Amino acid sequence: MKKIVLFTLFSLFLISCKKEHNIPANQVPDWLKSDISKQEQLIKDSPKLMNAYGAWLRYEWKNEYYFEYHNDLSSSSPLAISMKGDTLRIWANDINTDYSKEKCCKVYVWKAPKARDY
Repeated sequence: MKKIVLFTLFSLFLISCKKEHNIPANQVPDWLKSDISKQEQLIKDSPKLMNAYGAWLRYEWKNEYYFEYHNDLSSSSPLAISMKGDTLRIWANDINTDYSKEKCCKVYVWKAPKARDY
């Protein structure tokens, strides 16, 4: 009985711990860390702004990482941005591109409080 209680408490502890980033900090480029800090401050200052509905995701494509910012309240389609901060000249959700067809391994980098799952 004691083991069951301890296991349950430990499981609840793990579930309740919210990770800010789902990838190690050294895999988040500086340009993105800066953007996330700005987003978090905007949300703190004005929690009703559309920033509270955004999320940064990371994908792999051609052995490189690309990041996309998604926000349901934005009319803009997400762009794919490399680790170096270079933007691919395509829309990330355009199903007719090789990027969209071949990208894989979605990982959340950051998710605002009101963002949905993408």
